[in-house]
Amino acid sequence: MKHTNALGMLIGLSCLLLAIFFAADDPSAFLNLPGFLIVAGGTLAAIAASYPLRQIKEGLVQLMHLRKHQELDLPMEIARLVSFSRYWFRHQYREIDHELETLKDPFLRHGLQMIRDQQNQEDILTFLNWRIAQYRTRMAESINLFRAMATYAPAFGMVGSLVGLVNMLKDVETGGFESMTADMAIALVTTFYGLMLANLLFKPIATKLEQKRQTETLRLSLLAEGMTLINQGRTPGTIQDTLFNMVREADVIQGGESVPMLTAKVSV
Repeated sequence: MKHTNALGMLIGLSCLLLAIFFAADDPSAFLNLPGFLIVAGGTLAAIAASYPLRQIKEGLVQLMHLRKHQELDLPMEIARLVSFSRYWFRHQYREIDHELETLKDPFLRHGLQMIRDQQNQEDILTFLNWRIAQYRTRMAESINLFRAMATYAPAFGMVGSLVGLVNMLKDVETGGFESMTADMAIALVTTFYGLMLANLLFKPIATKLEQKRQTETLRLSLLAEGMTLINQGRTPGTIQDTLFNMVREADVIQGGESVPMLTAKVSV
């Protein structure tokens, strides 16, 4: 999926650059530093005035995580839960403790540790739902941040256009016709920059973060359901079947690709 997105963006940018190269008498006219500074600086200033620094940092962190984001391996997640449920069903507490030490996912590790400590079902569900809600809230803040940037960028492109037009009127008044072309370039190129940044950068980032939130919420919900079933004392085979049915139902709703089943059934 990541390679498909990169290929699509590369093809789109190539078509855009080729269109500019063949349609414009001077392609370098689209390179205008003052116009870019108006759009980029104005967008950053608006974001700094609208959002707290904590939320801006979180947005940058999610952007970096987006670059490292890997596709979900739900069968592996289910296999991990089923393995733990087998130990729990057989009361193999030494293996359970070893399994908990090797887990790197804090959501899964904390939830399974609560099961290991034999906490009641209500406390476990409260913790799991709270962690999922916290994740969705953080992601929503980052998504809204980049959507706001996609709104601000074209607006400041229009501001740059107004700046260029004001300078043109001033040139007409003072007779400085030589600089009118530069002012016209700022007036038009800033709108171009604003639209490009909004539609080729900020909106795609917001869309990718939204997709990541959906897939990660599915993963967390799957883990939460599995841990709930383990705490209820369900058999490993029942847990596996229930979780794969949950994945298939989510797959039908989202219209995604089918998720492969595990090749071997779990023995109790």
